[in-house]
Amino acid sequence: MHASQNYPAFRWFVLFSLLVATVAGSILMITPAPLMGEVSHQLGVDPGVATGIVMGLWNIVGASSCLLAGFLVDRFGANRLMIVGCILLIIPTLLFPLSGGSLKTIILLRIIQAAGLGPITSTLATLAADWFPVRQRGMVAGLQGVATSGGVLIGFLAAPATFIRTHSWLSTMGWMAIAPAIALACWVFVALGPQPPASADERSEEARGEVQGAFSRALRSATTWILIASVFISCWFFTGVNDLTPGYIAIAPPTGLGYGPVMAGRLMGLYQMFFMLGGLLVGFIFEKLFRESARATLGLGFLVSGALACSLLSPSVCAKVSTLSLVLPATAFFAAWVVPTIVAFISINYHHSVVGRITGMAFGIGFYAGIPGILVGSAILSRTGSYHGSIALVALVAILGALLVQFLPSPKRATRTVKGTDEATV
Repeated sequence: MHASQNYPAFRWFVLFSLLVATVAGSILMITPAPLMGEVSHQLGVDPGVATGIVMGLWNIVGASSCLLAGFLVDRFGANRLMIVGCILLIIPTLLFPLSGGSLKTIILLRIIQAAGLGPITSTLATLAADWFPVRQRGMVAGLQGVATSGGVLIGFLAAPATFIRTHSWLSTMGWMAIAPAIALACWVFVALGPQPPASADERSEEARGEVQGAFSRALRSATTWILIASVFISCWFFTGVNDLTPGYIAIAPPTGLGYGPVMAGRLMGLYQMFFMLGGLLVGFIFEKLFRESARATLGLGFLVSGALACSLLSPSVCAKVSTLSLVLPATAFFAAWVVPTIVAFISINYHHSVVGRITGMAFGIGFYAGIPGILVGSAILSRTGSYHGSIALVALVAILGALLVQFLPSPKRATRTVKGTDEATV
């Protein structure tokens, strides 16, 4: 896009609509979690199986939908994909109260729900490139991260409160359709509104010429695969910390620290709030403090969060709740930098015609990291009877991420590198 281009104030409503849709997706993802006892009783399976069906299935299908939606957004546009995503969230959610508790029906509805995640996630970089100047794209990506965490918090609060009134987890799920319905109304309005400023550039002869072969050039760039690997590592770290740390804090020694589930919940709530704060500020940090250097922003985010996660194993840190109350929030703050920075980098440096596909690949492949993250961490825990090995592995993964991103090009070389004209700089 040209530097002289005007970005309309309507872009702020587009951003609001994106955040509403993101919050809606996170609410639907997390709603069954605090009700898992009722879910397992209703389905007639143990809590472990119920969690695998209702929560694990979401992760697998959601990752696959990101891969597919990334290709579709470049062909059909972000507005259409967002509308489809909202509809995929709404319809199965409304049908939960009518399912009768049938296990097969629940599985089908959960699959359709999770399929709505891909369009919402994979359109982020495209919308940032369409509507926002370069200096604001890191902020846009960071705010979506805040909305993701915010949706989780809302879900944790709204699900139990609704269940108290309905006495049914299926009815509770049905009420959660309100959030995606609001998002759908917003995106219908966006679709009827003005075209994004990027559209004018895409119609130019020069832009049409750049489209030819842009995706194949991006795939040949080592930068693309470093970014995808970085999302994978970030998701591994995110899943590992969220799944392992609560048990490590709560369970009695020698397996854990023995602070109990209430304190574990409080500390992880603090972790989540500072993760949101990191996402809120990373746009400023990336654009102003590090002058759009993904290498520096990602490197520091990975390095500090990995080192702090490793410090949780130190007696001087874990011996006091007051120390944990400082280390865990700091870990979250730096870990939150990674994904928004990658999305901003993609929206700034890749050709507009391939932004959706690259973002979809990064998130789609990255989200699969939750699977080995859970399996390997659980295997180490089972074999050793201690959380130390599992947490050490999570910390090591982040350190590897810090080393990997040092191969990213500098801001001045990034654009021509990923477009294939200066591949030797990678």
